[in-house]
Amino acid sequence: MKLRSHFIAALLLTVFIIGCEDQGDPVTPPTTPVSTEVKFSSDIQPLLTDKGCVGCHGANGGLSVASVATLLTGGNNGPAIVAGKADSSNIVLKLRATPPFGQRMPQGGPFLSADEIKKFEDWINAGAKNN
Repeated sequence: MKLRSHFIAALLLTVFIIGCEDQGDPVTPPTTPVSTEVKFSSDIQPLLTDKGCVGCHGANGGLSVASVATLLTGGNNGPAIVAGKADSSNIVLKLRATPPFGQRMPQGGPFLSADEIKKFEDWINAGAKNN
């Protein structure tokens, strides 16, 4: 009987020790949210410059891509962007593989990647802010 009670005590002690083993910090500290907002000044304008859009559409050709205001005004084919509606925005339509009019931009390529076009879409769908 004494052996049995020692065995049970040892078993309970083992279970207790295992249960008390450090499991790490159970509370995850809050993290600072990462901003995924696409901004004109840091995301869109550099693409317009780096891809050569400003060279052809700086002020000639009926369209200027120099600012949000000129994109909203547009050119010969209407506004380049429709705030909140990327699928109705000429700039997005012209960046895609089969534009509804004229050639795909930038003319002759290299064309923007799907991720780069998505930046335009996200920015426009978020309201095409001048940020």
